[in-house]
Amino acid sequence: MIIRGILDRSLSSQLCIRGFAPIKELARISKADYSYQRNPIYEQQEVISTFLDNEDYLFFPEVILNYKVKIDYSKLKTTNRFSPLQELEAKGFFKSNVDNTSIKTKKVTYKNSSDLRGVENIIVVELNLDDTILNDLIKKNQEPFSRVDGNHRLKAGEVAKSEKVNRMTIPFCIILSEELIYEEFKDGSTNKTHEYLGEKFERVVFHNINTKTIPLTSEENLRVILDDEKNFTDEYLKEKFGWEYYAIRKVFKKLPKDLVNVYPNLGKDFLEKPRSVSKDIVKLLVDNKKVNRSERSISLVNEALKNVNQVFGNHPRLKKTKGIAFVVAATYLHISKENDIELFIKWLFKNHIDEIEGLTSKSLIKIYQKIREAKSKQVFVSMQFDEETKPHYNAIVKAVNEVNNEYNLEIKLREIRIDHFNIGHSYKIDDEILRLIEESGLLIADLSSKNINVYQELGYLMGLNQGKGLKQENFILIKKQDKKSKDSDIGFNIRPFQQLRFKSDLELVNMLKKSIIEYYELI
Repeated sequence: MIIRGILDRSLSSQLCIRGFAPIKELARISKADYSYQRNPIYEQQEVISTFLDNEDYLFFPEVILNYKVKIDYSKLKTTNRFSPLQELEAKGFFKSNVDNTSIKTKKVTYKNSSDLRGVENIIVVELNLDDTILNDLIKKNQEPFSRVDGNHRLKAGEVAKSEKVNRMTIPFCIILSEELIYEEFKDGSTNKTHEYLGEKFERVVFHNINTKTIPLTSEENLRVILDDEKNFTDEYLKEKFGWEYYAIRKVFKKLPKDLVNVYPNLGKDFLEKPRSVSKDIVKLLVDNKKVNRSERSISLVNEALKNVNQVFGNHPRLKKTKGIAFVVAATYLHISKENDIELFIKWLFKNHIDEIEGLTSKSLIKIYQKIREAKSKQVFVSMQFDEETKPHYNAIVKAVNEVNNEYNLEIKLREIRIDHFNIGHSYKIDDEILRLIEESGLLIADLSSKNINVYQELGYLMGLNQGKGLKQENFILIKKQDKKSKDSDIGFNIRPFQQLRFKSDLELVNMLKKSIIEYYELI
């Protein structure tokens, strides 16, 4: 294999080869050293691979590789102690006596025509690797080139399948370092020692590349594309970047110019990063299939931001939060109608989540919904607790336990009785009952005793449902059926709803099991 380029010294006088080569070949002959580099992010590889396959305006900076030029001084017949690179620069040629790699240079002179460097020549270099040795190293997973920068680009080049990528050439910079091999006599025996002079330099270069620059923020990157409607029309965004980028532009454009006064409650970071907020909301909704790709979906985002701003206005503490995760999460929850925003905010405050910096909206929603899932599988039991109804309660417990055991639920259904609930501090029992009803996913109301509290608790839940625009289906009504039972025993506003009328406790268990299984969609 022959690699050609320009030879010169860069910055700290490090000798480098710069040129162009097929991305597939550079990927084939190189590997990353994960002792100091991060493990590959496979999602990023897929993104770059798709980018390579589909993008019209393809460009990215050179990948940086390191190559060790080797010499074994014990094989030399002369006492010459020139290093490989010293010999290359002095003679214009070097051949390794370790792996047959040869490097030769040719000076190309432009008489009376100095370039920006103030010299009249360039040095063309040819790096020639023995194909047999090279292929053997690759088979052993000992690729001779080390990837200093550009590992994800080369990984993406490996997995991309299109003919376009197969023909693609990319810029490279090969840092030339040296591995010197000596014979060492010690304790009557001879051993060979390897001195690698470039290891420290390779790691320092990697560190500097990844720490000495300040990358553009998401907002700055988005502004480049979204605000330039001349070069990036709506149709172009849809075709090349996806509908999501088109939607982000539309959401951003529909935001009022005077954000500070129109959206005063969404915090400093929202005001500084409105494009990023739009992007995160759209991405969450699309990824989780909560909206379709339509103009109406775009309008939903803008409408939701107005509502979230109003809700946040009731909680000044939220203005002090850092980052955009809380605004994005609340907007997502409002549009998806998965959870009530006020409950979400109560959870934030109760657990001091709003004081945590660096949260992402995705992780915030995931944590909250896991907790809400646990809450939603709490069964609130509303009944008159006395000796007469005790068998009814035991039947509810038995039904819930049997559902748990039969379906091996990850988050167990558990019945809550307010008189069994230990809050750990003084509280108004009415407030605690209402909170538990609101947090529970299912209410079982026993109408057998005509207890007024049962009707109040059921009425509270029905009012919550109506206020949220939800169907009246998150409760199960039960009533003991005997000779004295009359329809007039049931409140007139409850009569239209199905009731489980039972004559025995066993019948109640079976009826409840069936209803619970249907409600939680376990079949």
